[in-house]
Amino acid sequence: MTWAIILLVKDSFGTLDTRCPIKSETPPIQFDSLFSDLDLLTGAFRLIDTDAVREHSAKHRPWRKVRPIAVRAGSDPEAAWRAVKLLRHHQFRALPLTRSEGGTFGFCEHSSLNEWLHGIDLEVGGGGPGTFDHGRGVLGDPAFRAKFAIRSLMQEAIESSRLEGAVTTRVEATELLRSRRAPQTTHERMVVNNYAAMRQVKEMLDRELSVEMLCEIQRTVTEGTLEHEDQSGRFRRADEDVRVIDERTNETVFVPPPAEGIEKRVRAICSFANNTHTGRDFIHPIVKACILHFMIGYEHPFADGNGRTARAVFYWYALRAGYQVFEYLVISELLREAYEQYTRAYLDSELDDGDMTYFIRFKLRIIVRAIEKLGEYLTEEEEKIQRAIRMASLDPSLNLRQRLLLGHALRHPRTVYTVKSHAESNRITQVTARSDLDRLSQRGLLTTYQTGRQVNYVAEPGLEKRLGLDG
Repeated sequence: MTWAIILLVKDSFGTLDTRCPIKSETPPIQFDSLFSDLDLLTGAFRLIDTDAVREHSAKHRPWRKVRPIAVRAGSDPEAAWRAVKLLRHHQFRALPLTRSEGGTFGFCEHSSLNEWLHGIDLEVGGGGPGTFDHGRGVLGDPAFRAKFAIRSLMQEAIESSRLEGAVTTRVEATELLRSRRAPQTTHERMVVNNYAAMRQVKEMLDRELSVEMLCEIQRTVTEGTLEHEDQSGRFRRADEDVRVIDERTNETVFVPPPAEGIEKRVRAICSFANNTHTGRDFIHPIVKACILHFMIGYEHPFADGNGRTARAVFYWYALRAGYQVFEYLVISELLREAYEQYTRAYLDSELDDGDMTYFIRFKLRIIVRAIEKLGEYLTEEEEKIQRAIRMASLDPSLNLRQRLLLGHALRHPRTVYTVKSHAESNRITQVTARSDLDRLSQRGLLTTYQTGRQVNYVAEPGLEKRLGLDG
């Protein structure tokens, strides 16, 4: 059986007709047929210690990659794959999460996973950019942490919406959230809903995962965006034909498991999430978060909003497990940029014995890159802080919010600031926000004009010179 997923690539200006098929073949050998032929099994044992098989195993290559590599090397692809499967059989850990084809999902307890996880743990608690408990760097400043958390939450909400087809630019979507204006289109509503959902799950950290909680999240991400509003906040029904369709060819590219029994299966996912998995049953929390992401996407329990719900649950579980750095990571942007690999990771896991190692490895690579980008951003922010300190010599009474706004205005001189946007960006009251902006206006650093009843603030021409930063 061959599955073909058609990708619809979008850029920041809209839809591009650059769709390309992704073909993923079902491997010829599964675990249940691995030991069916003694002679073939003996041959597989002979290949286990070869460099090629060891490399296939170390990189956890799927059949679609093993086959052409074996062909180019002049060896038997199925024999190589059987040896790979034999190695994985001893690493595979089955989980109480069922597949529609029968059997259960699981993952290989792989050394490469441990290496990535160790790296993530070091970055979070061993002095990396995510370390903020010891007063180091810009994340050591509670005011900066609060402002940065809002920024990151907005960006994650925006990118998760764009990943699901919302046609908007990051600049437009950020302005929408900062200004708190009412959304005018379904695409804008998706962004606003997703931001609300990301804030919502942060309020759910003391709750265990449940059917009710999943329905709450899905209701939030889909409110006002569905053709049939009654599909918000409930599971799909058997009489609803939910499937993924390629709009260009009208072909079905993915059919989720049947609606019958879906609540029982989702309750099993919730039970897995709420199990502590300690001692001999230990599963690293980030691996577990990846598994929850995969399973909600696989089950597709709702008529719409499954991807956004799955990513929100990943975020919820990582924070709940104590990985506070995820509050500052923008992961969906990287998923969108690597959407082809994202899709392949799902397909490889579904088709190869429910082996979620493919998806987990992909997601861990994305997380590592997100932490690297966090480090790069924080380095830039540290430099901005130093510039803000120079600004303080102009007027020591300027607070950090005012200094950072001036730094932003220097880089983006046409930006319009309002009391609402400043309050939202810094999670402060509108009274405090107005005081900040009026003080800057009084100092001749911002100028104002009105649109109706709203007062707008923009940088004065020659701001850099006024701040003494032109030399």
